[in-house]
Amino acid sequence: MFSLIESKEEIAKAQHKLEAAIRRDFKTKAVKNIGYPGGTTFDAKVVTDGSYWYWSSDYDVKDIPNPRRLNWFGLFRDDADLQISVEINTAYEGRNDQVAGFFARDNDTGSIYLLHSGRVGGGTKGVGKAAFLAWSNQRPIDVVDSYGGIREGVLVMPIEGVAASRSAVRYIDVIASFKQAVRAGDLNSPEFQSKKKELDDFFSESRGRRKGKRSGEIDYLSRHGEVVDALYSWRNSSQLPKGGRLVKNVLIDMGVAVANELVEVFEVKTSTARSDVYTAIGQLMVHGTSDECRRVIVLPKSELLASDLKEALERLNIELLKFKLDEKAATIV
Repeated sequence: MFSLIESKEEIAKAQHKLEAAIRRDFKTKAVKNIGYPGGTTFDAKVVTDGSYWYWSSDYDVKDIPNPRRLNWFGLFRDDADLQISVEINTAYEGRNDQVAGFFARDNDTGSIYLLHSGRVGGGTKGVGKAAFLAWSNQRPIDVVDSYGGIREGVLVMPIEGVAASRSAVRYIDVIASFKQAVRAGDLNSPEFQSKKKELDDFFSESRGRRKGKRSGEIDYLSRHGEVVDALYSWRNSSQLPKGGRLVKNVLIDMGVAVANELVEVFEVKTSTARSDVYTAIGQLMVHGTSDECRRVIVLPKSELLASDLKEALERLNIELLKFKLDEKAATIV
């Protein structure tokens, strides 16, 4: 479970660690104009790794309705003004759903993360939360506030640790690609509209059901999407069944489909904890419905798997595939 960070002191501390983590990875400073619908911020002092940029500042002038710390991210260009890919601004105190970013603590590990509501702006018709989540297969997680309320958010990055910004970089890429897809008209296809309806049904169903920190190490949870990308490349490097294609949606991390039938299904978990493996087994058995379906669980190489869980996977004919993470990449091994 994740808990919302609400106190002014904790939010300020989290923001400080977030900025330090990004600046550690984005080592170059540049002075750039930042454009956005309705205006330009001139001579902003951004940090960059040469491909992506980040800028942060206070926005707390008197009488504004939602004072907040600005966290702007985008694709870097040395020869032109910058454009914002996503704003993940955070409120200074409490819960404020009008501000898209927020911090939350994983109660199992104590690790704190920056999350984003999934609301993607940009002044273009079709750019919005529901379409973005359906197109990108991002899975929001539930965060509980101090009153027991639920706020959904997409996990962007941990606020500290080795290569903490890796998952944020991937998120920037995903949003930039989504906006390009909107401009190209890709979201008007019947296939996408069907996928969006599937996501709407999934989250409607999930809402109806609701009534040991690794400091200094690589954070696995925030890089789940990167592992799925590596899995996609790994499977795509081998021959697919005749008529087969790789598929991803909100229900499965990845699969191979022939016509409309899944013949392979993969589920990635970033921990070998018993609860995670139980969940993966259930997902594989529910969505890999045919007897001939290949079912594969993908787990971190660096963590041991309990012997009874190994035996269960063998008994259920579920293959075990492993991945490793370093500061730069996820790799299937």
